[in-house]
Amino acid sequence: MSEKPTTANDGEATPGRRMTRLGLLRRGAVAGVSGVAAGSLLQISPAEAAQEAPPPALQFLTHWEFDFVTAMAETIWPTDSLGPGAREAGVGYYIDGQLAGSWGQGHRIYLNGPFFTPADTGHGWQIPMTPADVYRAFLPGFDQYVRTTFGKPYAGLTADQQTTALTALQTGKATIPIGGTTSFASSDFFTLFRENVLEGMLADPAYGGNKNMVGWKHVGFPGDPMRRGDPYHNYIFSKKGYPFANKPLPLMPKYAEQGVATSAAATGSKMPANSATNKGGM
Repeated sequence: MSEKPTTANDGEATPGRRMTRLGLLRRGAVAGVSGVAAGSLLQISPAEAAQEAPPPALQFLTHWEFDFVTAMAETIWPTDSLGPGAREAGVGYYIDGQLAGSWGQGHRIYLNGPFFTPADTGHGWQIPMTPADVYRAFLPGFDQYVRTTFGKPYAGLTADQQTTALTALQTGKATIPIGGTTSFASSDFFTLFRENVLEGMLADPAYGGNKNMVGWKHVGFPGDPMRRGDPYHNYIFSKKGYPFANKPLPLMPKYAEQGVATSAAATGSKMPANSATNKGGM
């Protein structure tokens, strides 16, 4: 799960430098998807604003955890001149839903050791904790690190300080023990968290994030063009721009509900895999 630390040449954040969407694009976060001109295209119309529903109830995160996660997500994908960021897109609600679901509860993760600290990548999840456990244990430790290092909670830091704090996770500079061990490194959490943020920005809104499809509008993703009956395949390998790139449509409600209900985040056994429930082997 560990990720090679980036440098300034990667377009990613370095201490004192804000993480930017351009950096995410350069690193392939949305590889293969053409960007669109930002600015007015990403503004929410009055009609969209009028249709906004009240925020959903939290399913797993406490209000403190939710605010912390949202502030961290906003550092990775901030609201800037290119348009709305993670806070406005509801990424915190996406992460909350995932942690409350089967993915967060580890229904498809083997949690019965022996576990070991691998010398390289590709060995999978090597701690007896679910993703939800990791979030719950990691956030207080990171909060303590931030308060000790900067003298303020994360939300009270400047944008540059917040970037520096997350970069300390990314590079492994910050040591955050969880469950009495450091085998799950801070860089592992950064990789996991960054993936969750990108998912929350770019997944179908039915999963709780990508509110008003701001992530799709940013990358020019049409959503479900079949809702218009558009022959979208004619545009994939064409120089012609798709005329509705800035007006994506989400999945039809019945298909969105089916997708959420049958996805990996909502299926699997009711208990984490262990020697009693997982009879397979390698």
